Amino acid sequence: MQKSLLICIDDTDNLESIGTGQVLENMCREMQDLGFGEAGFVSRHQLLIHEQIAYTSHNSSMCCEFRTGNTAEVLSFAKTYLEEHAAEGSDPGLCILPVDAKQDYSALTAFGLQAQSEVLRKADAYLLAEQFPELSLSEHGGTGDGVIGALAGVGLRLSGSDGRIKGKIQPENGLEQLTVSMFCSRYGVDQILTADHVPLSGDTTLIFDKPTKAILLNNRKTVLAERIGVEWHPIPHKGRKQ
Repeated sequence: MQKSLLICIDDTDNLESIGTGQVLENMCREMQDLGFGEAGFVSRHQLLIHEQIAYTSHNSSMCCEFRTGNTAEVLSFAKTYLEEHAAEGSDPGLCILPVDAKQDYSALTAFGLQAQSEVLRKADAYLLAEQFPELSLSEHGGTGDGVIGALAGVGLRLSGSDGRIKGKIQPENGLEQLTVSMFCSRYGVDQILTADHVPLSGDTTLIFDKPTKAILLNNRKTVLAERIGVEWHPIPHKGRKQ
């Protein structure tokens, strides 16, 4: 029976490494290639920037959905992969949650929101994790403080309305003019909204001339658009390392 797992990692990088998002994407791609299951998109969840928190550049955790029929196989591979691929000097943490649609995860989401505004401790993360026997929370080097962000990232992903989706969406040939429906179909997006979260109709014309990024909103891959004069444009992405 296929299960949906949320896999989140935090603090696996240093200033010279490929970045936590790429580590997670590579790990999930390898598991998919090995036949363990099917990987979804990776989302980036911003956590608190504070002098008491050690982070590489932006203090964000990365989360991916992975559908599998063998949770134990995925868990074992993920732990080994992190120990082998986390960057020198990092403090990696791993959280894997088999999602149960009947389970109340509000406490996990609350923890994620806390991690965006408060300094939390490893003890806080482990205490909460004990409430969910099916959840795996583990540290894989250094101080292991990455477990805080890993657990927080799962909680924020569960909220359905937090985080940017890894990977830029680029216009073909530098410029495209296409409808909202065409954009969604071509780039795997669920909806396009205004900055005030008002949906644009499928026949609305978009001028797509700068790279953009999708966000997670109401559990849907979403691109925000802005009106410039009489034209609608996907809001450009301002570069940030993942």
